[in-house]
Amino acid sequence: MVIVSLVAIATIACTSQVTKPSIHTHQTSVPKHEPTAATSKSSELKTAEIKPEEITKPVENKSSLANLSSTSNNAQVSQYLSFADDFSNLTAEAQKQVQASTQQALAKTPNDIELRMRLVLIYGLPSSTLLDTAKAQSLLQQLLQESALPSEQLPFANLLFDYIVAANKASKTSREDQKRLETMQQKQEALQTKLENTQQKLEAALQKIDELKNIEKSMGQREVAPKK
Repeated sequence: MVIVSLVAIATIACTSQVTKPSIHTHQTSVPKHEPTAATSKSSELKTAEIKPEEITKPVENKSSLANLSSTSNNAQVSQYLSFADDFSNLTAEAQKQVQASTQQALAKTPNDIELRMRLVLIYGLPSSTLLDTAKAQSLLQQLLQESALPSEQLPFANLLFDYIVAANKASKTSREDQKRLETMQQKQEALQTKLENTQQKLEAALQKIDELKNIEKSMGQREVAPKK
């Protein structure tokens, strides 16, 4: 349509140059109420000109396509959330089956973004029996570094990444606390065992002392007893 407009404008310009009377040549003036053929043709061409707002229609269509793409990517984020909700309600055995089928499909199409994001959720959801925040963080970090995600999905991916990083730190802290607690328990058990051994030795020593006292008392009684 832009090309047709340009052709129309060029035609009008050429027609105007041909039909325009020379200012140096005397010609009989034409009555105003009787339009010439050139004037009628020029008016028809001007009527056929494309309005400026019509020229901008392709830009509006381009914007519509961008909005459609954005809507599609937002729908994809909704699918991720729906998958997370459904996966959380599965049994442990069903979750294992979903994880296995996802990895099998990903082996055939390793660049499939949806499958890769599903695997991140499988390892990153707190309700997952396959929870592995370190693996989830690594998988999602690789996706972000590759710039594989559409820009409309980046806010969700970044939010998910921040959550997984925080969960990974909390899990690491929990493991460290658990390790310290186990170490303290082991030390306490060792101290308890040592205390029991010391108590047993003390009891054995007291028993020997009692035996020695009994022997000494018996010998004293023999010395005091009168001779017949």
